[in-house]
Amino acid sequence: MAPFPKWVPLLGSAVLLAELVIGIPVAVGGGSAREPRSMPTPVPSVTAVPPSPASAAPTPTPTPTLATATPSPSGLEVTRIQEGRVVKLRRRPGQGSPVIGRVTDPKTGLSFAELGSPWRPSRPIGDGPIKDGRYNLRQTLLTETYGTDDGREWWADIDSQQLWSDLDAGDSLYDAARAMLDYKQGSAFPSGTTGRDIASQPVRRGWLLARMIQMPPSPDGRKARQELSVAIAVDTGRPRPAVLWITIPDTHRRLWPDVDTLVKSLKVVPRR
Repeated sequence: MAPFPKWVPLLGSAVLLAELVIGIPVAVGGGSAREPRSMPTPVPSVTAVPPSPASAAPTPTPTPTLATATPSPSGLEVTRIQEGRVVKLRRRPGQGSPVIGRVTDPKTGLSFAELGSPWRPSRPIGDGPIKDGRYNLRQTLLTETYGTDDGREWWADIDSQQLWSDLDAGDSLYDAARAMLDYKQGSAFPSGTTGRDIASQPVRRGWLLARMIQMPPSPDGRKARQELSVAIAVDTGRPRPAVLWITIPDTHRRLWPDVDTLVKSLKVVPRR
């Protein structure tokens, strides 16, 4: 896996010219440490104003909206919450799963609750139903089998990993979470799936994005039609942010409160 690029700003000619004109000092050294990903600046709430008649004063500059339907270059259809705007994730009704311990992932620097039945025990990704070296630890739950002779499976997942170097992750923790959700929507769900971001908020040393995934009807008889997917990008002091990804389909919406449990339990493991 290629190393994640350093987050070092490039100084263009315009910046150099600005330094000469207004005297902005630039520190120069023999080397530079990794610049931590930034937290988005919160955007204040706004109240929509009806457009003025043609005869009235000039129309003011439009204010930002809460969410915008944004077809991405990759072909994803996503209604996004603007970066920096805080929309809190509401706790879903229900008891959820019991907590039986903690998962500590020294590779990514994350520690969070380990959930009990019906979830399977947390284990290294090489020992799970899906083997992908880019992940580190995973807790899974088989939510349904479908298709001919029930030969297909649908899973709920709780995955910890470092942000992959091949994702277009921007410069902020919001961008890191957004990149993971976009990748998942485009690769782990059927064609024609749409997404609507329902929460965007800071967490301890990180940023959380939650998306409601809407899938088209399945020709193979899959019952799941919606999925609550959450990506939490965390600055752990390592070269790349850590990401906790949680996804649970609507067939098991009774477990959606597990998301709140995991978010509240999330901590960073000190580096040794």
